[in-house]
Amino acid sequence: MSLPPSRPPSGHVGRQLLLLKLVVAVLLGVAFLILILPTGIPKPLRIGVAVIDVIAAATIWLLGVQRLKR
Repeated sequence: MSLPPSRPPSGHVGRQLLLLKLVVAVLLGVAFLILILPTGIPKPLRIGVAVIDVIAAATIWLLGVQRLKR
């Protein structure tokens, strides 16, 4: 019978949560900038890329929080 994995120290979890928030904020910021800044990319493509960034940010946030809550 194997032992359950030990929980990392709270300082380590806090650092990981801070990094998780930073990554999600950067993804959301980039999505916003893609929509706002005028570029040579067609608008439907910019909207698609921004939506994919938001979905990626939400997925990373949900998976990260679930992993840290264990």
